[in-house]
Amino acid sequence: MGPLDDGNIKVIFSRNESADLRIKKIAELVANPKNLIVVSDDKEISFFIKSCGAKSISVEEFLGSKDKAGKLSVLSEEELTYSQMHKINEELKKLWLS
Repeated sequence: MGPLDDGNIKVIFSRNESADLRIKKIAELVANPKNLIVVSDDKEISFFIKSCGAKSISVEEFLGSKDKAGKLSVLSEEELTYSQMHKINEELKKLWLS
């Protein structure tokens, strides 16, 4: 399945291989690893990505900072408009049901 590309963020789904293997292949083959940022809490993946010259950040870093109660501050369903939710659902249907 191809990537879902939205501006500067590209989401790639792996179907016939493990996600870890796909991430490693991309990190090894990317022309300029300094432009690659991988979001993962997997220590092995993080170490591998950094050894390739790319950047690895945690899911927490990607989603945002913690609030005063220590909970992650993320975009909630209440903050999305109906049209945004509908668009996301339609894109997911195309990706998973095609």
